[in-house]
Amino acid sequence: MSAKSLLDTLLRSIANLPPAQISKVEAAITTARRRAEAVVEIDTIGEERPCPRCGGHHRSAWGTTRAGARRWRCKNCKLTWTGRTGTPLAGIHRPGLFIEVARNMLDPNDTPLSCRKLGHRLGVSRDTIWRWRMLILEQIKALTPSVLSGIIETDETFQRESRKGSREWVRHKRDPHLYPKPPRKPWYEYPKRRPPRAMARAWSCPILGVVDRSGKATFQHIRDTLQPTIDAALVPQVAPDAIVPFDGAPQYEAIAKANKITYEVLIKGRRGRRTPKAHHLNSVNSLHAEWKKDFQPIWRGPATKNLDGYTRWMVARRDTDPIRIFRQIIE
Repeated sequence: MSAKSLLDTLLRSIANLPPAQISKVEAAITTARRRAEAVVEIDTIGEERPCPRCGGHHRSAWGTTRAGARRWRCKNCKLTWTGRTGTPLAGIHRPGLFIEVARNMLDPNDTPLSCRKLGHRLGVSRDTIWRWRMLILEQIKALTPSVLSGIIETDETFQRESRKGSREWVRHKRDPHLYPKPPRKPWYEYPKRRPPRAMARAWSCPILGVVDRSGKATFQHIRDTLQPTIDAALVPQVAPDAIVPFDGAPQYEAIAKANKITYEVLIKGRRGRRTPKAHHLNSVNSLHAEWKKDFQPIWRGPATKNLDGYTRWMVARRDTDPIRIFRQIIE
């Protein structure tokens, strides 16, 4: 039976289905679409990639994998491979679902789900979703930030240091001689969860926000708020003809003078009488508010070791294509 006649038979069968079975057909078509989308990307990369072992370009088709991707065989060393051989996706047998995880993470019209809820939706375990999510976050962190132009606002906010998932206190109580006492108590052990101000300040993680008036932004966890650290994170993003308003922190003014950047100092973020109305920090403050009120509460405070990935993830949801991330992983 030809493909056209098979399709016609399938369409006639679908037209006669009762309403209760149409949802099953829709689910099957969705699964097939995910699989086909991933297979197209894998085959595209595989056709361009030489032999992973000897680097040779003489090869022949050698069947397909369980996922439907094309397999190749090198005529020199007899090695078989696909487009994802030797990549982080080599052990993932359902790449179509991997794309769905990336789409849930990066689609601005879709609320990111927890690993448990997304795993229930896709039919995989929460641990699998977590591993895939960490893999995607590594690719998001590797994206090169674009150069911002025009009026560029910059300021930092702070996130309380978190050791979520750490077993340091458990190990210390089990064997105090082998595992030293952690440097601070868990936050929930302080009265009303309010540690001394000096303690809270010492264990706060700075996050640098940079945004221009076109909506382009970066949001990244930095080690500290010293001048060299901010210089390394901020200056590569600033176009030569940009204007950078910032609050009265002295390190920003020193950075602007050292790099000959046009700047405007807004004491405590407020304009003076002679300051143009276009010079304000409302955009970067909105970026901070988006993190504190909308994105960060979903995860109840990400662990500090993953903080840079989560902050970049929030901004990546604005204009990052999930297929682009998938392609970067297998390239």
